[in-house]
Amino acid sequence: MALGAGDHVKFYESPNLKEWSHMSDFGKEVGAHGGVWECPDIFPLTDANTGERKWALLVSINPGAPNGGSGTQYFIGEFDGKEFVSTQTEAKWLDYGTDNYAGVTYNNLPEAERVFIGWMSNWDYARDTPTESWRSAMTLPRKLSLEKDEAGYWLKNVPLASVETLVGGTDAASQSIQPKDSLTLRGKDFNQGLVRFRTASQNFRLVFSNAEKNFLILEIDATKGQFMLDRRASGKIGFHPEFGNKEHSMPVAFAEGQVYDVSLYLDKSSIEVFVDGGKYVMTQQIFPDVDYDQLEVQNLDGTSAMENFGFYPMASVWTDAKEKRPVQN
Repeated sequence: MALGAGDHVKFYESPNLKEWSHMSDFGKEVGAHGGVWECPDIFPLTDANTGERKWALLVSINPGAPNGGSGTQYFIGEFDGKEFVSTQTEAKWLDYGTDNYAGVTYNNLPEAERVFIGWMSNWDYARDTPTESWRSAMTLPRKLSLEKDEAGYWLKNVPLASVETLVGGTDAASQSIQPKDSLTLRGKDFNQGLVRFRTASQNFRLVFSNAEKNFLILEIDATKGQFMLDRRASGKIGFHPEFGNKEHSMPVAFAEGQVYDVSLYLDKSSIEVFVDGGKYVMTQQIFPDVDYDQLEVQNLDGTSAMENFGFYPMASVWTDAKEKRPVQN
């Protein structure tokens, strides 16, 4: 058993699930310590490129996440059944958004997949979100994988392949946005769909908007090593001072000329961002006054195009059992 114990994780064993013996501790001197450690999860993963087998330890923390409030850090190391050991000293974050917390994974899935689902909210404002019937949702189910580069090990996460069954035909012909050029799409329901493309652009901006003058802005400036998401004018933000008080960011690193993929999954009150195969991830709640129906894309890079750019409507996973139709929320 892995147990969150305030500022670290304790490991216990039991032969009968009644009497428990303490084996070891981890984390008092490493990682982020801005708040309480909880919801630990530990599991093995194999690097598909090198064949190395490592153990991943997830630990949720509140507060203390990089953009404020709740978040999930992870550690990569070795576990011998009694003690978890890692050379990692700084926290790495599964998701840099403010709205992915307390997630856990599932055992014994087909093909030994490691699937994660998180709670899409933040204890800073979870009690105050402007919703009815329920408060917030869960993230898309995500497949976790291990990858090593010169900076060490990364825990990547992307939506399960089965999510593709919800993706409809492109609602905007797949196209290329040339360097220093822009594209504006109008009249779409961007709050239920997928935007995706591939690029080596070091600087681009996407602006979702509507007639109520709500704006959701996403931008990569790889020359500064930053991805930014700005929801300060995205719609309803006044329900709590911590929700729309600042621009949120995550560090990114791309070699010049490196091609990477970008996928943005938008729902009525959320956006889930996956960059470079899930190496960089950001999950955010949004509450536009009406659905976003315009998207402006600005390729600010001087040399690289944004290729295969398209918007894809997505079907709802919620169905009415009696009428066999999507439920309207």
